[in-house]
Amino acid sequence: MAGLSVGALDREVTIECLVAQGDAGYPTEKWDTLEHGVFMSKVDLRGSEKFLAGQIAANVDTKWELQWRDDMDPDCLDIPKTRRLVHKGRIFDITAAMMIGRQDGVRLLTVAGSWL
Repeated sequence: MAGLSVGALDREVTIECLVAQGDAGYPTEKWDTLEHGVFMSKVDLRGSEKFLAGQIAANVDTKWELQWRDDMDPDCLDIPKTRRLVHKGRIFDITAAMMIGRQDGVRLLTVAGSWL
């Protein structure tokens, strides 16, 4: 695999997929595990804090890379709307997805928020 160093894929991540569910005619969101134990590389890009509604909100922008998977193909699937990552109990919402090389891997840009 030319685009990714397998040794850099050192973070175990769960990929979740959005399942639309409706009770009594009202749509709701539910996240199910697509796959647990996917190894990815992780690079924190930047973090920020701001004061909102009497609380401190902290966000971290992170870049993840994983080996190519057909079920994570950004040309065929709206990854930011249908997938998210969970790493060590923290949820990372996907904001962008792109192919690395010619199906060498997938690069995901995420944001993880927390209220302190």
